[in-house]
Amino acid sequence: MTDNATDLPTPKRRSVVRRWLYPAAVVVAIAAVIWWLEAGGDGGVSSTGERYGPVALPVALAPVGANVSAEEGALAPDFLLQALDGEETRLSDFRGQPVVLNFWATWCGPCRKEMPQFIAAYDAHREEGLVVIGLNLQESESIIRPFVDDFGIDFPVLIDRDGEVGDDYRLLGLPATYFIGRDGVIESAFIGPFQAEERGTNVQGAIEQSDLEGRIAAILGSGEDDGGG
Repeated sequence: MTDNATDLPTPKRRSVVRRWLYPAAVVVAIAAVIWWLEAGGDGGVSSTGERYGPVALPVALAPVGANVSAEEGALAPDFLLQALDGEETRLSDFRGQPVVLNFWATWCGPCRKEMPQFIAAYDAHREEGLVVIGLNLQESESIIRPFVDDFGIDFPVLIDRDGEVGDDYRLLGLPATYFIGRDGVIESAFIGPFQAEERGTNVQGAIEQSDLEGRIAAILGSGEDDGGG
């Protein structure tokens, strides 16, 4: 008799299958499920049957030949996402209102540092129609909710579960903020943290709160003469 496994008596061969092949198959199956979820296989489906993530702008809001892209001077790409409170939100629903779209994550230190400024800006300008959207990138509700509660965030927090909206906006890092006028056009964009009343900071690319207020003032005034486009 040789030592080759194929020459093992049938009972021993079955034992090898049970002890090694079955557990290995289970591990592979679990790994496949995890990969599928993380790759966006379960990004979620809305109550209307639409998949959460980037969506086409309604024809009435996107003239033929209009540039729809994540760049200044272009119409902001539309999306449909679920909020932390369960509400479904479409960016284009806010056409006619100025929108501050802030991409963030709880693990992002600069995001944590700048968040109070967005809360203060929203509280100061919400009566003027300002919309602030905190768009969390690929974190679970159990992680997001304590952050929202701790900071007292009172504006909508949406969840980009599979990261497709972030991809559509071509994010180069976090935080990232887009200032969208009443006509749906991106008036300005900034990648990096807003620093509150700090001069000479060592944080590369940081800008002051006055710049944040200036950008908000610009979109608050956009489209007012023509009734919001």
